[in-house]
Amino acid sequence: MTMKILISDPNKCNGCRMCRTACAIRKAGVCNPEKSRIQVIQMDECDRYLPLVCQNCEDAPCIAACPKEAISRMDDPVLQTVIDYNKCVGCKMCLNACSFGAIGFDEDRGRPFKCDLCGGDPLCVHFCEPGALTLKDSAMIQYDQARTSALRRTVGIRR
Repeated sequence: MTMKILISDPNKCNGCRMCRTACAIRKAGVCNPEKSRIQVIQMDECDRYLPLVCQNCEDAPCIAACPKEAISRMDDPVLQTVIDYNKCVGCKMCLNACSFGAIGFDEDRGRPFKCDLCGGDPLCVHFCEPGALTLKDSAMIQYDQARTSALRRTVGIRR
């Protein structure tokens, strides 16, 4: 089963943060980027930005860090890691464990939150006017990488 991956292209992102606004409205029902499941980080002083969501890491440190086993992996092509709010005690250990900073915390509800790719149709992708966000199958990404590598060898470019 191929999983879905949200791809972000920092060469296209203009830092408008419309993705954050769209996400906050869909997920929290408010126009408050702090409630968004997507972050946009500025990479350098040259106005380059990188949209960032949960990477659903192969060896997810958030899963290991949770003392209540509230975060687990699912066999689902869209939603790989999930938070079980019936088990979660709001200790924030998962936030500290995530090296990407992709887990947020809802102070009002006392619980963490992360991107769930909107069930396979992420609103952030639709609102990203410069096209910096795309949702792809992991199999398609591997195909694209193999094709690019083959083309490089054909024209003599080594990497």
